[in-house]
Amino acid sequence: MARSERQVPTVYFGRPGALLPLPWPRGDMDRPYERQTYDFLTGAGTHAVSSLARGSRAYTLNFNVLHQDTFTNLEQYRIGSNGPAPFVLIDPSAPNLLHPNVAAGTGILNNATGLASFFTTIAGDNGTPGSNSDPAFIHRATGWRSIRWRFLIAPAATVIMGVVPSYRSWWGIPVAPNLPYAFSAWMRVDGVVETSATLSMRLRWLDSTGALIGSEVTGGDQTVTSTWQRLSVLSTAPSNAAYVAPRWYGTGSSIATNGIVYVDEPLLEQDTVVNNWAPASGVKPVEITGLTEGVPFAARFREGIQLSIRELAA
Repeated sequence: MARSERQVPTVYFGRPGALLPLPWPRGDMDRPYERQTYDFLTGAGTHAVSSLARGSRAYTLNFNVLHQDTFTNLEQYRIGSNGPAPFVLIDPSAPNLLHPNVAAGTGILNNATGLASFFTTIAGDNGTPGSNSDPAFIHRATGWRSIRWRFLIAPAATVIMGVVPSYRSWWGIPVAPNLPYAFSAWMRVDGVVETSATLSMRLRWLDSTGALIGSEVTGGDQTVTSTWQRLSVLSTAPSNAAYVAPRWYGTGSSIATNGIVYVDEPLLEQDTVVNNWAPASGVKPVEITGLTEGVPFAARFREGIQLSIRELAA
């Protein structure tokens, strides 16, 4: 299935729940991912390469023209009139809004190390998230790892696995209100201890205080067996939504002790349909590092605007 052809006319900047809509930069947007890499000489006279475990993106938004009022609203964040950073940049063109490690089923070192820290479970009887490297339980043809959700003790009546926000002061993944979102993943059970399980995927819309808006939106319960099945849920963010909390649910009575549920290709996207999986960039806290402008003869406008933004460590 090809990715849907949709228009992305707006980007959003500010604080979750109080976002400034900006027109798509007609001068394009650059967003390289940078991770420091070192080449050094070993005692044996050979070369070795080492990279930091994590990197960050540097965004450059090039606006040909902005109205003075729009530019002034943006400038408030640069000079501190709208309070201190961090802020958030929501780019609706990003193909996967989950954290990169969640989307790929790996830890910070591209192995099992630390993967569980990206997930939240209510208690031990809600299962233990981990990383799987057995190709038999990886859906992607060229995949490296998948998520292993193991139940070492008798499961609770309802088991829940959620995603940890990428910033400590956020309640979920920041979203733009009134836009459609789709959350999907491929799932199966181990087929030995567990032969079938009743599972679902859900979205929790939260306001700026973390309060649940209405009820959780579910894609419906499905009986998942040892054959890969794609589960999904689609919903539009309410007008007062600041965050979304994507979650996996399971009916505890359908899951055996020591059973395993495998999850691959998790995908959270701003779209009206479910698309093919894509690597994730996440939605991370950012700071403005530069804002340039030119003032033409028609001073009600600004031209040649370049907005520079850098992702911050959480």
